Amino acid sequence: MSLRNSSVTAVVRPRDQISSQTRLVVAALTFPILAAMLWFAIPRGTWPRVIIAFLFIAALYAAGAWLLRGVSIRIGRDGLIERGFFRRENRIPAKRIATALIVDVYRGVSTETHRQLFLLDSSGERLLRMRGEFWSNDDIEAVAGAFDVPVRRMADPITASRLRAESPDLVYWFERWPWVGGLCVAGAISLLALLLIALMSPSSLVLA
Repeated sequence: MSLRNSSVTAVVRPRDQISSQTRLVVAALTFPILAAMLWFAIPRGTWPRVIIAFLFIAALYAAGAWLLRGVSIRIGRDGLIERGFFRRENRIPAKRIATALIVDVYRGVSTETHRQLFLLDSSGERLLRMRGEFWSNDDIEAVAGAFDVPVRRMADPITASRLRAESPDLVYWFERWPWVGGLCVAGAISLLALLLIALMSPSSLVLA
């Protein structure tokens, strides 16, 4: 039976705190920088470009918030429908789900842990992953127990590096090579610095 036609028995969504935390982070990172840019740009006559940059950032945030609102996991009698951040749907028939694995993973070097759920098929391939950073423990338990499959639990918490080393097929590709994330952050900072220089330079093209 097609999952598209199966009735939905429950819907789980990411933690409500994600939206509020994202707003705080965006405000803390953008408002002081934009205020300082305006302070220096007004005497130079380049303030319209700062306003345009602010509107661009606001549009990106609004688009991200809209995409986040669509993230969900729909539990049906015949399987799951996972809708990701970019609205892509991952349809998982119940007959493919063989095992649910629950692992508590340490957050960095702290003693706090986040619960993670992996739904696996009979060959051990990952079908679905839920991370405690985004989903509540109640939602993780609801998905783990939604189907008549064994639920395995690791007795003790493990580190993210151990999870990556012992079960590389369960984590995302960018988690297998942490240095990729560092390069992306360095590239983003460099790009931001170039953008700020361009916005503050009175010799560049005025968009007003």
